[in-house]
Amino acid sequence: MEQEKGMAAWTDLMMWSFLQPGSAARPNIKALKEAVNDLCKMTMQKTAGQRKKSKDISWDNLERVKFTIICEAVLLVLSGKLDGLEENENESQH
Repeated sequence: MEQEKGMAAWTDLMMWSFLQPGSAARPNIKALKEAVNDLCKMTMQKTAGQRKKSKDISWDNLERVKFTIICEAVLLVLSGKLDGLEENENESQH
């Protein structure tokens, strides 16, 4: 029982380690864009995902879509790839 608790804690730690600054994880821009587009589509579809139309996205996917956006956005910030955009924005304001 104690060993199972220790393994669960270790698994939780390893699962979130990719979000630590300096980790080897890299942002997946394509996945981020797809998830954002899916979220936009879900909020605009007239069926709210209740009826199974071929092009509608079920609201059962909402948690997955939100989690993908959160994780990929964090990785994008940690990667430093947004720093250049921020610098360009600051230069254009002056």
